[in-house]
Amino acid sequence: MPVTQVGLHSIYYDDYGAGHPLLLIPGLGASRFIWWKQIEIISRKYRLINMDNRDAGDSASGAGPYTIADMADDAAGLIRNLKCGPTYVIGWSMGGFIAMELTLRHPGLVDGLILVATSAGGSAYFPPAREVGALLMPHEKEDIETLIRRIYSCIAAPGYMNSHPDDLDTVVRYSKSKPMSLASYQRQLGATMTWPGMGDRIHGISLPTLVVHGAADPLVPYGNGLYLSAMIKGAKLFTYANVGHMPPMEASERFNRDVMEFLG
Repeated sequence: MPVTQVGLHSIYYDDYGAGHPLLLIPGLGASRFIWWKQIEIISRKYRLINMDNRDAGDSASGAGPYTIADMADDAAGLIRNLKCGPTYVIGWSMGGFIAMELTLRHPGLVDGLILVATSAGGSAYFPPAREVGALLMPHEKEDIETLIRRIYSCIAAPGYMNSHPDDLDTVVRYSKSKPMSLASYQRQLGATMTWPGMGDRIHGISLPTLVVHGAADPLVPYGNGLYLSAMIKGAKLFTYANVGHMPPMEASERFNRDVMEFLG
């Protein structure tokens, strides 16, 4: 099994292709499987490293509370252990928090950044409607399939999952194969809720950055993408019309093409 030790934590990853390294960081409650529409295409050109955050997938569970900065250090340790050198990084949702912290805490390890459906956090965060935020809270008696179908149907653009049932079935299948416990989910959620955000530190990101955001994102509203692209010097913003919180899934062909062109 491709597992590497970072401090006290065992971090699982898949390693595909060859070329310049590119690290994928998934979001809250998700494992590396969430990138299934990217693997074959992007690994034709890059060495694609697809990691599980702690408490997700095949990585070790957390022993107690932790922070976004701790998960950024996990990613840094993975890059170092694999001797990747400067690496392109794509972070999706919570993975974007991790990617930005990684960039600032370990600047020599990142040489290109793609932020997907994420935010600067803290006082700069544009929150979703209250009822949408409440969707993130699992119910103790709710089975994993019911939970996944409920959440993913609501955070995609309206009607997307109804018209793409195979995508929802795939997410359910992957989630059931590597189920996340309620305690693990709560630890990840705690890390996102206690993250202070970028604040003025955002001006310290000076490397090439692409911001990808769905205009119909109900969970991390589009204003967050606008803010990031305005505050990160030289950042490009790609707006995906009629796309919700999951551009790599909902608009995979365009997303893969945009990634390849931006990094190419």
